[in-house]
Amino acid sequence: MGAVEPEPDQPPASYWEADLEVSRGQILEDASQDGYLSEWIGKLPGRPIGMLCRILGVEPGGSVQRKKDALRERQNELLPYLLVDRFAFRRSKVATADIAEQVLSEEELDLCRKGEDEYDITALLFAVFHRRWQDLRTVFHLDKIHKSGFARMSLNGAGKPPAQTLGDYLKPETLRGLLKSFDHAQGPGRRSELRDVIVRGDRHIVFVRRGERPDLIMQNQAVVHGFRPEWIVLDFDDDAKHVNISSHSVSEPLEIANRIASGYFGHACEYDNQIEVTYEKQLEILLGQLIDEQVDELSFVEIVVANSLLDGASKIRLSDAASVCRSLRHFGKAVGNLLTTITQIESIKVGYLGKRVTLLFEQDDAVGEYIVRYSDHRLNGLERRSFEAYMKRTHGITTLSTEKRYKR
Repeated sequence: MGAVEPEPDQPPASYWEADLEVSRGQILEDASQDGYLSEWIGKLPGRPIGMLCRILGVEPGGSVQRKKDALRERQNELLPYLLVDRFAFRRSKVATADIAEQVLSEEELDLCRKGEDEYDITALLFAVFHRRWQDLRTVFHLDKIHKSGFARMSLNGAGKPPAQTLGDYLKPETLRGLLKSFDHAQGPGRRSELRDVIVRGDRHIVFVRRGERPDLIMQNQAVVHGFRPEWIVLDFDDDAKHVNISSHSVSEPLEIANRIASGYFGHACEYDNQIEVTYEKQLEILLGQLIDEQVDELSFVEIVVANSLLDGASKIRLSDAASVCRSLRHFGKAVGNLLTTITQIESIKVGYLGKRVTLLFEQDDAVGEYIVRYSDHRLNGLERRSFEAYMKRTHGITTLSTEKRYKR
């Protein structure tokens, strides 16, 4: 997608405070202190400095220090970018690059590039803000997808697919009506606010902000009472037969998803936690390959066994940053094999793309059948899809999130 024209206007205060949850008032108050903006400019790395120079049309040439000095001459024009810099703190690289690659030119992307597949996130967000400040809101929402685990839910009682597409059904007015009805049923107090609906491929992602539990904050020596905000993310597939749910609360997000599905299909239906069976023999093969270090994509970095072969059958944990394989093999020779009974394995951890991912073998009702769950919050959205596809393709194992949701 080619570059789009810059937006000439600036966002209102409510955009920073409510949409992006950036403390605009406090940041601008800090910036009013003598030397604050000059010090902030001095701390910025070269790529964000270069991008600010490009945005303001400043071309001093030479070193980064000369560019910083030139920007100090126009520091009052940089107040919006100070807010963007605060917004950029710990922002997802994947979410930021996703939007930036859609709206920025190749030249702008190159100015932000740190390596072949890595960008300076602050420089990217400066450029995105200059092009279309509204897109920071999309970055803010997509950021939540990459930092939270998602319960995988399957729909019961869907019946015949409706003629209307899910995309046509998920209109703001429809969703706001469903949320209002849900809040009314919950009683006075908390309110649910539709924040966005984003379509990504065949996924329809609904973002809801809701008061989770009573809380208070200190503001100017006063106590402000309210509710701690909870973000609920409902990631529907194209036919609404499955939904992935991210939230702190357990029952309320599931109820909202059920209401959406029931409205779409025209009759009452509910989502349940997804179940995909893996057989004991498959797990034995996987564990054997891991301990023999025959799996190139995964390293075996931890195992927790509920009842060890030691006197007293104590719980035992073997963990290492690189691999526990050598220790496991030695333990097998000295004491006994820890991997003989799958039911005794509380969890294992594997290294994948430089991250430690927990695998749980949850026993199903039938003997010798398990549900394999993993700590998907450790991986971003792209890495999750890659991990799940790899486990299915290479080992024939369907992996589900450790997250679950239940009716109250």
